[in-house]
Amino acid sequence: MYKILNTDKVITAKPAFKEGEVLDLDRETRATPKEIFLGEVKSKSVFPLLILHLIRKRPEYGNSIIHQIREMTAGVMSVSPNTIYPILRRLEEKGYVKGEWEKPDTRSRRFYELTPAGEEKYREMKERFGEHLLRVKEAIEALQKELYG
Repeated sequence: MYKILNTDKVITAKPAFKEGEVLDLDRETRATPKEIFLGEVKSKSVFPLLILHLIRKRPEYGNSIIHQIREMTAGVMSVSPNTIYPILRRLEEKGYVKGEWEKPDTRSRRFYELTPAGEEKYREMKERFGEHLLRVKEAIEALQKELYG
């Protein structure tokens, strides 16, 4: 475990490589910010939180959510239908969102809206995730300051 010192906090981080592992500098220096940071961000439930956030504003359908996430994050966090639709189904099964077909007679777009239970879950997730986003932001700022002054 390494410790990254910050003026206000100590941030602990696991080492990126195992002892004795060879570092491929060519591959590592080509890594995008998405590849470096998204794994950690995804693991903290950002997509369900973003989905609830977007649906909270107005009813949305899957491809619209995908497009909005891509635009909101300038492409750093692009997401596929294979990720979004299972999350939407899980949120619906748990009663956090309610989905309705645009045209019930055909397989058209399915619009999702937040339920009262979803509103409560959204507030809970937002509160929990805020601290994590702050740590990611601080880590990026520390890296930027170290590398670019």
